[in-house]
Amino acid sequence: MNTKFALAAVLAASAGLAQAETDLSLARSYELTNAASEYDSLLSNYNASNIKVSAQIQARYQANFRDDASTTLANPDDDTTMGFSVRRAKVAVSGDVTDNIKGNISMAFNRNSGAAALEDAYADWAINDDLTLRMGQFKTQLIREENVSSKRQLASDRSATNESLNMDRSQGIEAHFGGDSWRAAVGFTDGFNSDNTAFNNGGEADYAFHGRFEFLFGDAEWSQFKQFTSWLGSNAGGMLGAAIAFQSMGDTNPSVPAGSSDMTTATVDFSWVADAWNAYVAGIWQNGSPATGADTDVYGLVAQGGFFVTDQDEIFARWDIFMPDDSNAPADDDFNTITVGWNHYLVPESHAAKFTLDMNYYIDATTMSTGIATSDGHNLLADSEDGQIALTAQFQFLF
Repeated sequence: MNTKFALAAVLAASAGLAQAETDLSLARSYELTNAASEYDSLLSNYNASNIKVSAQIQARYQANFRDDASTTLANPDDDTTMGFSVRRAKVAVSGDVTDNIKGNISMAFNRNSGAAALEDAYADWAINDDLTLRMGQFKTQLIREENVSSKRQLASDRSATNESLNMDRSQGIEAHFGGDSWRAAVGFTDGFNSDNTAFNNGGEADYAFHGRFEFLFGDAEWSQFKQFTSWLGSNAGGMLGAAIAFQSMGDTNPSVPAGSSDMTTATVDFSWVADAWNAYVAGIWQNGSPATGADTDVYGLVAQGGFFVTDQDEIFARWDIFMPDDSNAPADDDFNTITVGWNHYLVPESHAAKFTLDMNYYIDATTMSTGIATSDGHNLLADSEDGQIALTAQFQFLF
């Protein structure tokens, strides 16, 4: 009897210990779940609630016809190049870091190698309702044509004049401020085309400053000027803009070239949007003061417009001229381009799916204009003769 009682007592004690361990495990599990839930909540409240991933693809068929007098070509009087390409393939991620800080990062894939390269990497910090600081790598506020996204251009690419004079991306800091009918931006950066460079890169400016001012009038809203296109039924109004940039190089190690070299760029532009049509004109001046030799000046002018013939079909035209002055002799001839084209928006009032067909007629020889930028990207190839024709058929989709 005593043996049976002892055995029962042992079993009861074991059961009690097992139950205690189970209760302890449940308690620990509850605490861990609670902690994890709180952590998820923190993420949701700050930087995981509105993460946005987007992509852009521009697929093209291009044809280029030119008469090149080069003796190195097999058929120097009839140079034709054509084929398919992916002009742009980009992925971007953006989202809130805190209630008043938003981050943005984007990658672009090289059209020749497919290699990924960093484009934008910046944070916008809204100090208050009137002042925002942008820090990192970004497109500076200078030439409006460059700052309108490639997603929202009229033609398949920006003008040859813009491609030759724009600042593109830089690393630095930029302050944005303004009111209901005006806004401005001022920045301190590493200068022209200084993206993806270390602070001791020889191609960076010693210092660079820029500023842009814009004034809005009429019934149009700021959001209408994120693009050139103006949809049917849009409010009518205009925007006047002016900007200037200055940079200096050569006084710090390992800046190239040795010796002080300065560059100043200034622009004035006017944009108008209305019910189903738009217009844009810009003038640009750039002065270079090299360490040795005379100053050089280049001037540019861009004028373009477009209008809808149906709610999904837009036709457009552009003329731009790149003008090096006499100090660029002997290659100081003007370079003119005429562009005409058609956009078909598969979805009305959206750039998400768009077909573009355009033709650029490059009136002058590229070799006779110092500083004109040639590239397979905007379908302008080096040519010692005038009359180059470039055709582009492009399908864009965004998601």
